[in-house]
Amino acid sequence: MPLFSTQAIVIRSLNYGESDKITTFFTKDFGKLKGIAKGARRSKKRFQNVLGLFTHLRLIFFDREGMGLVRIESGDLLHLFPKIREDLRKIYYGNYYLELVNEMAGERERHPEVFDLLLTFLEDLDRLEPGEEQLRMFEIRMLSLFGYRPHLIHCGLCQRNWEVLRDDPSLFFSLEKGTLICHRCSRYGEKLLPISLGTARFIDQAAQIELSKLNRIKFTAQALTESRAILPRFIAHQLGKELKSLKGLRETFSSVSKLENSNAK
Repeated sequence: MPLFSTQAIVIRSLNYGESDKITTFFTKDFGKLKGIAKGARRSKKRFQNVLGLFTHLRLIFFDREGMGLVRIESGDLLHLFPKIREDLRKIYYGNYYLELVNEMAGERERHPEVFDLLLTFLEDLDRLEPGEEQLRMFEIRMLSLFGYRPHLIHCGLCQRNWEVLRDDPSLFFSLEKGTLICHRCSRYGEKLLPISLGTARFIDQAAQIELSKLNRIKFTAQALTESRAILPRFIAHQLGKELKSLKGLRETFSSVSKLENSNAK
């Protein structure tokens, strides 16, 4: 049975039977993999600290047929992200990252750029205070990398571009088409959400800029408000369901908002 090794991030982990674990990894070289770790809940050496959520490890596994569950042999810990595990807000943010990757990625579809994106955002979450801007940026990049990038440089129906649309009284984003819709064409569209030209340009720029330069672009208040209304709903439309981790995030935003209002009084 062939033995393989790759960098991996644990995105889901479940107990199985009396002593085993079934763990889902997003890997650098093989995409999303599900594996069984025999005796993982009893092992004191082979699996110590490497099968928990958010863990970045060097995964070693057996895979006979290239399908179904792999057999996890061992793992070498690379990064544990301790500050995420100690902060409830960071846990909510991290859970959203992991669930979004798990839901959007197909089994064994190699996406090294997605692995790099996830690792970078987990490193930032461990190091910095969590902020909504990071969530929206992660959504934009994920949509782009998995082939769902919104088309925002011209109206999806009449094809008029930004230069022409700058004088339109209102613009919209179509959840069904994933495109910008101008005021004139909005009568023909369904599931339309308001969007400004500035937000459309921002999302388009954020989807294309190099990952290393992502922190150079900043949301305006309007872009953040509009992207909050658009991006999670567009993702839910593409997946056919809303992510479970959004509930925890909404509670986090509500608590922060109440605290800010209280301090302002």
